Amino acid sequence: MTVAVKAVPRSRATRAVGVQAGALRVQIAAPPHEGQANAALCGYIAECAGVRARAVRIRRGSGGARKLVEVDGEPEQIVASLMAATADVTGGPA
Repeated sequence: MTVAVKAVPRSRATRAVGVQAGALRVQIAAPPHEGQANAALCGYIAECAGVRARAVRIRRGSGGARKLVEVDGEPEQIVASLMAATADVTGGPA
């Protein structure tokens, strides 16, 4: 499954904060230097989706804020997990 992501590097913590223009907005604590933010993003999405880190990869946009992230697994489970992570931060449903 492919997830559209709006990445915001150099944030206080790595967390999903909602949906912006059809993309999951994720704040990333790591700087956008030598792939650190991309690695942190993939690790965070893998943790939220309940899959191994190898199951998550950047398909498009590795050098920009808007990315397409591919996640191996059950689409329904992945969507539910990512929306639950967003709800945990915002205090309600995404």
